[in-house]
Amino acid sequence: MPIRWRNYGFWGGATADIAANAYQALHEPFGDFGVWNGQFETGPGSGSPSGWPEGWEVTLYAGGSVTRVAGGLAGNWCMEGGQAGMGAGGYITSLCYIPVDEARDYYVSAAVIDSSAAGARVALGAACYTAAKVYISTVWALPNTVLPVTWTRYQRRIGPNGDVAWPANTRYCRVVAELQNDNTLIGQFAYVDDVQFQQDKASYSPQIRLMGTLITDDTAQDFKDTAYALYPNSAMTITLEEPGYIWAFYSVYYFRNRTSVRGHSHSITVYCDAALTVPAYSQWWGSPVIDNRHAVNFTVRTQLLAAGAHTIDLRVRVQTAGDTVQGQYVRGYCYYTRAY
Repeated sequence: MPIRWRNYGFWGGATADIAANAYQALHEPFGDFGVWNGQFETGPGSGSPSGWPEGWEVTLYAGGSVTRVAGGLAGNWCMEGGQAGMGAGGYITSLCYIPVDEARDYYVSAAVIDSSAAGARVALGAACYTAAKVYISTVWALPNTVLPVTWTRYQRRIGPNGDVAWPANTRYCRVVAELQNDNTLIGQFAYVDDVQFQQDKASYSPQIRLMGTLITDDTAQDFKDTAYALYPNSAMTITLEEPGYIWAFYSVYYFRNRTSVRGHSHSITVYCDAALTVPAYSQWWGSPVIDNRHAVNFTVRTQLLAAGAHTIDLRVRVQTAGDTVQGQYVRGYCYYTRAY
């Protein structure tokens, strides 16, 4: 790093301005993103072994390796950790001391991947310090997690309403990511990129992550198929940032028999990704007279889903060929909760 000089004049000379440019002072704005070089685009660090990124401290386990490699999610670079033999890789710690208030909630996040699908693990958290920058302990917001085989973002909260609380007397923290921490694996490597840290700005539920788009359709829809048919305009697509469950709510102002009077005239259910939800939900309906109307309201939860986009929709079938059922005024919304 180049040395800047200040000339105060009245001292008759210049002094080196080093402390203000130390890595501990290189960070994003206070109280917001606080990880300098969180995408590992700058490096290797001057005076460090080749492959170590600037702004990060690297700690190796016995026989382990942690290095900066190409192939990242954000930009070109990411961090790789593991070892050719049996054992864990190591961990990286941001050199920046980020000021935090233990009474508030903060967000820590990283994208991770295991390219070999062999069960490599990561952990993500924060090393906590007193006002004098004396180490207290490390809190693991994302502890010991088996990696997916595609880049997946994990996000956790640290604070009184978070996944883990700040230790007492915490005034600073440094972000920590542990790369391949399973000592039973042979020759396995974990990858991490785009490490972020910021103060939460709004209230939130600790588990609800994303609301689906509310759908509405007032058109009267006729159903005649004995197999489940899509209720038009009932589909809602929601993207899970990590593995989890989708909860969906549907209401239909009325269904009515148009051509028959049967004890069980039709059934209604919810599909996820063009398959029945598990557990499947179905309502069977009949009516004593044609055109008798009934309302439908129900909530379902899907089976465990992988991260990515998933589609929920409503489907209807008649029980006897030749019958017709009509529905009108469908409403729906969905959200997801993470798996753990």
